[in-house]
Amino acid sequence: MVTRLCKQPAEVRKFQMEFFNALDTSETIDGISSISYETLDGVSSGLLITQSGIATGVGPDSLVEMVISNGSDGETYRIEVLVTTSTSQTLEGDGILFVSDKR
Repeated sequence: MVTRLCKQPAEVRKFQMEFFNALDTSETIDGISSISYETLDGVSSGLLITQSGIATGVGPDSLVEMVISNGSDGETYRIEVLVTTSTSQTLEGDGILFVSDKR
């Protein structure tokens, strides 16, 4: 499943990628292998992804949090999160981020 996200260029926002449905019973996320992005349309990049971590609470240890800032107005980005799990699986979560100054 692809998560759809939206932010304005000047916003610094926390987003979460949910892995609960991909995990087996009692399986948790052990680590974040990488968080990357690519621009899907246009030529500008400038997106900044920081402060990533595994969040607990809803679906224990099944959420990856990240803070996303910058980005160019009108651009669409694909965010990819790779995680490892307590049962040695590697899972990939994808999100589509649209940056728009007009909501």
